[in-house]
Amino acid sequence: MKLTYVCFEGTPQELDASEAVRELVRQGSATVDAVSWAPRAVVDPESDDEVDFGWLVEGDVPGVVEEGQSTVKAQLAFNRAAQQFLDFMTEATSWESVGVHGIKRKTWQEGDPLDYTGYLRLRRKGSQYGGFVYAFPSTGVINFRLQYGDKIAQLAPDAYPLTKGNDQYRVNIQIHDESTLRQALALAELAHDAT
Repeated sequence: MKLTYVCFEGTPQELDASEAVRELVRQGSATVDAVSWAPRAVVDPESDDEVDFGWLVEGDVPGVVEEGQSTVKAQLAFNRAAQQFLDFMTEATSWESVGVHGIKRKTWQEGDPLDYTGYLRLRRKGSQYGGFVYAFPSTGVINFRLQYGDKIAQLAPDAYPLTKGNDQYRVNIQIHDESTLRQALALAELAHDAT
């Protein structure tokens, strides 16, 4: 099996008008399965101008409860690698006993909903540790409950060490393509198994 990945940037009108894109699509015999994206442009009622609010992610974000869906989708709207982030979430939430959680802010009181702005916490049910991964939908940055070292550097060359913050969470990677997605999943599996 041969797989070729091609990415085009442009407005929908530019891509529709492109002979090169049309020819590549015509030649392709395989089907493509991807998240359906729709522009999220709206008209400002005061000025009648069209305002771009990024992209609207259709469908649910894997693992996120209903109360957090709209918040997470709004963050994903400006992530250029939102599809890869969703692929990460799909794989990581398919592992046994993994749950996705928002966070309790310092002012949280019993009965308040969890906060899904900023980041998501992926945690093994029954683990005495916190999340094994903190995932930031708006940027695609993933923070792992790992210590940076030679093993991590070899497993994920795009990962980088952190020198500030919690002593247990010292490895980050930003998902921006298929390669960094694979590296992030490898690190997430390592962190998952260690918790």
